[in-house]
Amino acid sequence: MSTAPSHKLLTVSVAAALGGFLFGFDVAVINGTVGSFSGSETGFDLDSLMTGIVVSIVSLGAAIGALLAGGAANRFGRIRVMITAAIFFAISALMSGLSFDVWQLIGWRLLGGLGVGIAAVIAPAYIAEIAPADKRGRLGTLQQLAIAVGIFGAFISNFLLVKLTGSADALALFGLHTWRWMFIIELIPALLYGLFVLRLPESPRYLVSIGRDEEATTIIRATGADSDPASRVREIRNSLAQDHRPRFSDLKDARYGLRPVVWVALAFAFLIQMAGINNVLLYATELWKTVGFTGDTAVFIPVITSVIGIVMTLIGMSVIDKIGRRPLLLWGAVGMFGAMVLSAISFMQGEITSEGTLNLTGVWATIALIAVHAVYVIFCGTWGVVLWVFLGEIFPNQIRTAGLGVATTGNWIGGTLVTLLFPVLMEHLGLAGTYFSYAVVGGILIWLVVRHIPETKGIELEDMTYETHK
Repeated sequence: MSTAPSHKLLTVSVAAALGGFLFGFDVAVINGTVGSFSGSETGFDLDSLMTGIVVSIVSLGAAIGALLAGGAANRFGRIRVMITAAIFFAISALMSGLSFDVWQLIGWRLLGGLGVGIAAVIAPAYIAEIAPADKRGRLGTLQQLAIAVGIFGAFISNFLLVKLTGSADALALFGLHTWRWMFIIELIPALLYGLFVLRLPESPRYLVSIGRDEEATTIIRATGADSDPASRVREIRNSLAQDHRPRFSDLKDARYGLRPVVWVALAFAFLIQMAGINNVLLYATELWKTVGFTGDTAVFIPVITSVIGIVMTLIGMSVIDKIGRRPLLLWGAVGMFGAMVLSAISFMQGEITSEGTLNLTGVWATIALIAVHAVYVIFCGTWGVVLWVFLGEIFPNQIRTAGLGVATTGNWIGGTLVTLLFPVLMEHLGLAGTYFSYAVVGGILIWLVVRHIPETKGIELEDMTYETHK
């Protein structure tokens, strides 16, 4: 087995992970547009529930896309499915910016969500399947790095557009408001992603599953993924030696309904969303307006946070194959729990104005600023780094894409719920109550890691069984 990723292997992994850039961009771009598309002057005059639907519909689309991606990848191959995701991203970006009715905007963002869900499933599965065990962690974290860079790209493009035109409500090129261009600009990376994917080789494991062993051997040799390609193909063939091709029914278990590994992965993916991590991104600009930061400052704070998130992702990438997945998950769960509790306490120190917004000033505003963004920063260096690596490698070969699809669907169902409910919870519980609820979920995550999460570092995918490695 190779001791370092070959240039070809690294190039292939980076290109596949570019789907993560669009994933991050598509999820985060909404933060700069919320106040405009929901307002009455340049938007659709939406109440809190409809605003939540527009924001969260990407997560619902992602849940659907993730559920369908595994079966589609097994039938049509990883590459064709990733190209489909790129097409969805491109259409959604253009048409979201050109939507002149709230239901049009919801529909096109739903399509973008399908692309998010597909990319979230296929990119980590593809990287896990093409990388050797001792490099899989570092290469798999390229997905999270790309997500973090995509989030930064969305934040910085939003900020630059506001600086250029004056505000998200200002008229810009072709008479379109600035907030519409925030959506349309995603068309550029979507097209680039599609071009990159067209040049990628197919997954060796998929090729073996359809009887194209020679082509799989050639790809393993070309990417330097293994020093003995023929032996690796035989191992893949043996691990797939079933009487049928992979299908969702393989996930079933007579005793538990689903196999234990599926339940663990599903809980893992669902609960991290319910901890509220998306709301730090999606409502960042509006959140900081609420606590007293206005204008360019409210738009620029998420930019700084995303840069720190990239740095933390790089740190996590550098240690994941050294210290393992489980320690990072435990440290992250404890850190996010503490940051959520501190955030909630900080928000309790504010006063509600006559307009119903929270007025938070002085040292508590600073503490809130640090604590809330600490949740995202800690996430990037721990759960964000491990999430897609772990989900890409925990399942045995026979159920990998199907199991990953179910787990990712759970992830985005959680994302849909938490973002849909955020504006409503803000009205009824306030920021303090909302973040205390996130802290409760953080406590559950600590228990999940301690009791049920196995260590997968250094285990070949052909040898992966949850029952023996937990």
